[in-house]
Amino acid sequence: MTTSIVHPPLTELELTGQVQSHVIELPSQPKLIHQQVLAAFQQLQVRAKHAGFNLDVVSSFRSFEQQLHIWNNKFSGLRPILDHDSQPLNPAILSEEEKVFAILRWSMLPGASRHHWGTEIDVCDYSALPQGYQLQLVPQEYDEGGYLASFSAWLDDNIADCGFYRPYQQDLGGVSREPWHLSYLPIAVDAQKEYTLALVIDTIRNADIHGKTAVLTNIERIYTQYISNVSAPN
Repeated sequence: MTTSIVHPPLTELELTGQVQSHVIELPSQPKLIHQQVLAAFQQLQVRAKHAGFNLDVVSSFRSFEQQLHIWNNKFSGLRPILDHDSQPLNPAILSEEEKVFAILRWSMLPGASRHHWGTEIDVCDYSALPQGYQLQLVPQEYDEGGYLASFSAWLDDNIADCGFYRPYQQDLGGVSREPWHLSYLPIAVDAQKEYTLALVIDTIRNADIHGKTAVLTNIERIYTQYISNVSAPN
């Protein structure tokens, strides 16, 4: 009889990315990952290499401060806000509420990102990209006809064997589809249960976040439509 591995629950500070006590650095590059995800991810990398792919990490753990920087830069117009089709919007003509929901299509609230958990990894195969091409992390790169289509198809067939799934494999009316986003199910499923609406509200109230009033006014919708609204594992 096999014994399932028990994963200690993440603390509130770990869930919201305000500490790094649960993550370690990947041996191959300066990226952080949950210490109990490392072995499974390395196993997936070996399988990818045997299949002729490089499983490269674009992004993994992001701290609260990193996510806050992304959010505030988008809200203030220093970084582009993309529409459903990955095209830039004009922030000057958007209300604060419209900005909030436009940003949420591609970037989560600081403190509410699954990347805080260390279980989430954005991946690509840089060797499949043409020389000089800069990865955009848009679905078109991973869909049929895209540079990473073969790589993405391989992920479809192999990630579950190592404990991973794609929480944004479908557009459910919240976060846009992200075929590059892998999640380590054994830990993420419990983290998602622990990440309550009350914790979200408390975190945002104490954050120096742009658009705070609009966020808190719409927080129940944001929680239901964007934070907890993810694809179920296959």
